[in-house]
Amino acid sequence: MGDWAENLLADALRTTCPAWLISHFGETNSIAAGHPDFKAHYLGGLDEVRLHGKRPDLLLFDKEISPGITANLSVLEFGVIDEIANSAIGSIEVRSSKFDALTYMAVRKMQKEGGKKASRDAPSFTVKVEDLVIVYRWLERKKIPQAYFQVFFDSVFAINVLEIFTLIGNGLNLKNGIAIETPANSQEKATIMIPITLGVQVGTVTSAPEFAAEHKITELGRHDAYVKPVGGSLVLDAAAVRQVLLGV
Repeated sequence: MGDWAENLLADALRTTCPAWLISHFGETNSIAAGHPDFKAHYLGGLDEVRLHGKRPDLLLFDKEISPGITANLSVLEFGVIDEIANSAIGSIEVRSSKFDALTYMAVRKMQKEGGKKASRDAPSFTVKVEDLVIVYRWLERKKIPQAYFQVFFDSVFAINVLEIFTLIGNGLNLKNGIAIETPANSQEKATIMIPITLGVQVGTVTSAPEFAAEHKITELGRHDAYVKPVGGSLVLDAAAVRQVLLGV
Protein backbone atom coordinates (compact mmCIF):
# COMPACT_ATOMS: atom_id res chain seq x y z
CA MET A 1 0.00 0.00 0.00
CA GLY A 2 2.70 2.44 0.99
CA ASP A 3 4.79 1.86 -2.13
CA TRP A 4 1.75 2.17 -4.39
CA ALA A 5 0.66 5.46 -2.76
CA GLU A 6 4.16 6.94 -2.93
CA ASN A 7 4.69 6.01 -6.58
CA LEU A 8 1.22 7.21 -7.64
CA LEU A 9 1.77 10.55 -5.91
CA ALA A 10 5.29 11.00 -7.28
CA ASP A 11 4.15 10.38 -10.86
CA ALA A 12 1.23 12.80 -10.47
CA LEU A 13 3.52 15.50 -9.06
CA ARG A 14 5.86 15.15 -12.03
CA THR A 15 2.92 15.67 -14.39
CA THR A 16 1.24 18.46 -12.43
CA CYS A 17 4.33 20.43 -11.40
CA PRO A 18 6.79 20.08 -14.33
CA ALA A 19 9.09 22.76 -12.90
CA TRP A 20 9.92 20.40 -10.02
CA LEU A 21 12.08 17.31 -9.84
CA ILE A 22 10.55 14.65 -7.59
CA SER A 23 12.88 12.17 -5.90
CA HIS A 24 12.22 9.20 -3.61
CA PHE A 25 14.21 9.82 -0.45
CA GLY A 26 12.94 7.71 2.47
CA GLU A 27 14.51 4.50 3.75
CA THR A 28 13.58 1.69 1.35
CA ASN A 29 15.88 -1.20 2.21
CA SER A 30 13.98 -4.13 3.73
CA ILE A 31 15.71 -7.10 5.29
CA ALA A 32 13.58 -9.83 6.79
CA ALA A 33 13.96 -10.64 10.48
CA GLY A 34 16.19 -13.66 10.81
CA HIS A 35 18.55 -12.59 8.02
CA PRO A 36 22.20 -12.45 9.22
CA ASP A 37 22.41 -8.73 8.37
CA PHE A 38 19.07 -7.78 9.94
CA LYS A 39 20.37 -6.68 13.36
CA ALA A 40 23.14 -4.47 11.99
CA HIS A 41 20.78 -2.93 9.43
CA TYR A 42 18.08 -2.29 12.02
CA LEU A 43 20.41 -0.72 14.58
CA GLY A 44 22.09 1.37 11.89
CA GLY A 45 18.70 2.73 10.85
CA LEU A 46 17.86 3.63 14.44
CA ASP A 47 21.12 5.53 14.83
CA GLU A 48 20.53 7.49 11.63
CA VAL A 49 17.04 8.54 12.70
CA ARG A 50 18.13 9.35 16.26
CA LEU A 51 20.95 11.60 15.08
CA HIS A 52 19.52 13.14 11.92
CA GLY A 53 15.74 12.78 12.06
CA LYS A 54 13.25 10.89 9.90
CA ARG A 55 13.83 11.18 6.19
CA PRO A 56 10.68 12.26 4.28
CA ASP A 57 9.43 9.89 1.59
CA LEU A 58 9.74 12.43 -1.25
CA LEU A 59 11.92 15.47 -1.86
CA LEU A 60 11.01 18.25 -4.29
CA PHE A 61 13.65 20.24 -6.18
CA ASP A 62 13.52 23.22 -8.53
CA LYS A 63 14.73 22.00 -11.94
CA GLU A 64 16.57 25.26 -12.62
CA ILE A 65 18.45 25.16 -9.33
CA SER A 66 19.08 21.40 -9.10
CA PRO A 67 18.91 20.02 -12.67
CA GLY A 68 20.86 16.80 -12.05
CA ILE A 69 18.83 15.26 -9.24
CA THR A 70 17.91 11.61 -9.89
CA ALA A 71 14.42 10.19 -9.40
CA ASN A 72 15.52 7.87 -6.61
CA LEU A 73 18.01 9.20 -4.07
CA SER A 74 17.03 6.56 -1.52
CA VAL A 75 19.41 4.00 -3.04
CA LEU A 76 22.48 6.15 -2.28
CA GLU A 77 24.48 6.34 0.94
CA PHE A 78 23.07 8.63 3.62
CA GLY A 79 26.21 10.76 3.74
CA VAL A 80 25.76 11.58 0.04
CA ILE A 81 22.04 12.27 -0.05
CA ASP A 82 22.00 14.22 3.22
CA GLU A 83 24.07 16.92 1.52
CA ILE A 84 21.96 16.82 -1.65
CA ALA A 85 18.79 17.36 0.41
CA ASN A 86 19.96 20.86 1.37
CA SER A 87 18.88 22.18 -2.04
CA ALA A 88 15.32 20.77 -1.84
CA ILE A 89 12.42 23.22 -1.83
CA GLY A 90 9.89 20.89 -0.19
CA SER A 91 9.34 17.42 1.23
CA ILE A 92 6.43 15.02 1.63
CA GLU A 93 5.59 12.25 4.07
CA VAL A 94 3.21 9.87 2.29
CA ARG A 95 0.45 7.98 4.07
CA SER A 96 -1.87 5.42 2.50
CA SER A 97 -5.41 4.38 3.42
CA LYS A 98 -7.80 1.58 2.48
CA PHE A 99 -10.75 4.00 2.34
CA ASP A 100 -12.54 6.03 -0.31
CA ALA A 101 -12.46 9.26 1.66
CA LEU A 102 -15.19 11.06 -0.28
CA THR A 103 -17.52 8.07 0.00
CA TYR A 104 -16.80 7.79 3.71
CA MET A 105 -17.69 11.43 4.35
CA ALA A 106 -20.83 11.29 2.19
CA VAL A 107 -22.15 8.22 4.03
CA ARG A 108 -21.36 9.72 7.43
CA LYS A 109 -23.21 12.89 6.44
CA MET A 110 -26.31 10.91 5.45
CA GLN A 111 -26.14 8.91 8.68
CA LYS A 112 -25.88 12.11 10.69
CA GLU A 113 -28.83 13.66 8.87
CA GLY A 114 -30.77 10.48 9.66
CA GLY A 115 -30.09 10.89 13.35
CA LYS A 116 -27.43 8.19 13.63
CA LYS A 117 -24.35 8.99 15.69
CA ALA A 118 -20.90 8.13 14.32
CA SER A 119 -17.47 8.08 15.95
CA ARG A 120 -16.05 10.43 13.31
CA ASP A 121 -17.32 12.35 10.29
CA ALA A 122 -14.20 11.93 8.16
CA PRO A 123 -11.09 9.76 7.83
CA SER A 124 -7.94 11.05 9.51
CA PHE A 125 -4.37 12.02 8.88
CA THR A 126 -2.49 9.43 10.93
CA VAL A 127 0.46 10.92 12.82
CA LYS A 128 2.37 8.47 15.05
CA VAL A 129 3.33 10.09 18.35
CA GLU A 130 6.77 8.46 18.17
CA ASP A 131 7.36 10.22 14.82
CA LEU A 132 6.87 13.74 16.15
CA VAL A 133 10.36 14.14 17.61
CA ILE A 134 12.20 12.63 14.66
CA VAL A 135 10.14 14.56 12.08
CA TYR A 136 10.84 17.77 14.00
CA ARG A 137 14.56 16.90 14.18
CA TRP A 138 14.65 16.65 10.39
CA LEU A 139 12.87 20.00 9.99
CA GLU A 140 15.16 21.60 12.55
CA ARG A 141 18.26 20.44 10.65
CA LYS A 142 17.10 21.12 7.11
CA LYS A 143 14.55 23.94 7.33
CA ILE A 144 12.70 22.35 4.38
CA PRO A 145 8.88 22.74 4.26
CA GLN A 146 7.15 19.40 4.77
CA ALA A 147 3.58 18.14 4.48
CA TYR A 148 1.69 14.92 5.10
CA PHE A 149 -0.15 13.64 2.00
CA GLN A 150 -2.81 11.02 2.81
CA VAL A 151 -3.55 8.97 -0.32
CA PHE A 152 -6.99 7.36 -0.44
CA PHE A 153 -8.46 5.24 -3.23
CA ASP A 154 -10.53 8.19 -4.48
CA SER A 155 -8.66 11.33 -3.40
CA VAL A 156 -5.60 12.86 -1.74
CA PHE A 157 -5.64 15.23 1.23
CA ALA A 158 -2.65 17.16 2.57
CA ILE A 159 -1.65 19.16 5.63
CA ASN A 160 1.58 21.03 6.42
CA VAL A 161 3.63 19.59 9.27
CA LEU A 162 3.78 22.99 10.99
CA GLU A 163 -0.02 23.02 10.98
CA ILE A 164 0.04 19.58 12.61
CA PHE A 165 2.29 20.89 15.38
CA THR A 166 0.01 23.91 15.84
CA LEU A 167 -3.07 21.69 16.19
CA ILE A 168 -1.29 19.44 18.68
CA GLY A 169 0.01 22.46 20.60
CA ASN A 170 -3.56 23.69 21.00
CA GLY A 171 -4.46 20.38 22.66
CA LEU A 172 -6.89 17.63 21.77
CA ASN A 173 -10.12 19.17 20.58
CA LEU A 174 -13.10 16.87 20.45
CA LYS A 175 -15.08 19.51 18.53
CA ASN A 176 -12.53 19.26 15.72
CA GLY A 177 -12.34 15.49 16.09
CA ILE A 178 -8.63 15.35 17.02
CA ALA A 179 -7.84 12.38 19.24
CA ILE A 180 -5.14 9.87 20.17
CA GLU A 181 -5.83 6.23 19.37
CA THR A 182 -3.87 2.96 19.28
CA PRO A 183 -5.05 1.31 16.03
CA ALA A 184 -4.32 -2.36 15.53
CA ASN A 185 -3.09 -1.78 11.96
CA SER A 186 -0.34 0.47 13.38
CA GLN A 187 0.86 -2.16 15.85
CA GLU A 188 -1.19 -0.33 18.51
CA LYS A 189 1.27 2.56 18.51
CA ALA A 190 -0.14 5.80 19.89
CA THR A 191 -1.39 7.73 16.86
CA ILE A 192 -2.82 11.24 16.63
CA MET A 193 -5.91 11.20 14.44
CA ILE A 194 -6.48 14.54 12.68
CA PRO A 195 -9.60 14.74 10.48
CA ILE A 196 -8.71 15.31 6.84
CA THR A 197 -11.23 18.16 6.80
CA LEU A 198 -8.62 20.17 8.74
CA GLY A 199 -6.35 19.80 5.72
CA VAL A 200 -6.90 20.42 2.00
CA GLN A 201 -8.01 18.12 -0.78
CA VAL A 202 -5.18 18.37 -3.30
CA GLY A 203 -6.06 15.56 -5.68
CA THR A 204 -8.64 13.19 -7.15
CA VAL A 205 -8.07 9.58 -8.17
CA THR A 206 -9.53 9.43 -11.68
CA SER A 207 -9.13 5.69 -12.14
CA ALA A 208 -8.91 3.17 -9.33
CA PRO A 209 -6.10 0.63 -9.15
CA GLU A 210 -6.52 -3.07 -9.71
CA PHE A 211 -5.24 -5.62 -7.22
CA ALA A 212 -2.62 -8.28 -7.89
CA ALA A 213 -1.48 -11.24 -5.79
CA GLU A 214 2.19 -11.35 -4.78
CA HIS A 215 4.07 -14.37 -3.50
CA LYS A 216 7.50 -14.31 -1.87
CA ILE A 217 9.58 -17.00 -0.21
CA THR A 218 11.86 -15.90 2.63
CA GLU A 219 15.41 -17.13 3.13
CA LEU A 220 14.10 -19.58 5.73
CA GLY A 221 11.52 -20.98 3.31
CA ARG A 222 8.38 -19.24 4.58
CA HIS A 223 5.80 -18.47 1.92
CA ASP A 224 4.25 -15.00 2.19
CA ALA A 225 1.27 -14.15 -0.01
CA TYR A 226 -0.49 -10.81 -0.14
CA VAL A 227 -2.48 -8.51 -2.40
CA LYS A 228 -1.24 -5.11 -3.54
CA PRO A 229 -2.78 -2.26 -5.59
CA VAL A 230 -1.45 -1.80 -9.12
CA GLY A 231 -1.93 1.11 -11.49
CA GLY A 232 -4.57 3.79 -11.16
CA SER A 233 -4.29 7.47 -12.04
CA LEU A 234 -4.29 10.65 -9.98
CA VAL A 235 -4.90 14.28 -10.91
CA LEU A 236 -3.50 16.92 -8.56
CA ASP A 237 -4.45 20.56 -8.06
CA ALA A 238 -1.12 22.35 -8.55
CA ALA A 239 -2.22 25.51 -6.75
CA ALA A 240 -3.45 23.53 -3.74
CA VAL A 241 -0.22 21.51 -3.60
CA ARG A 242 1.90 24.68 -3.62
CA GLN A 243 -0.29 26.33 -1.00
CA VAL A 244 -0.05 23.42 1.44
CA LEU A 245 3.67 22.83 0.94
CA LEU A 246 5.07 26.30 0.33
CA GLY A 247 2.31 28.64 1.46
CA VAL A 248 2.19 30.37 -1.94
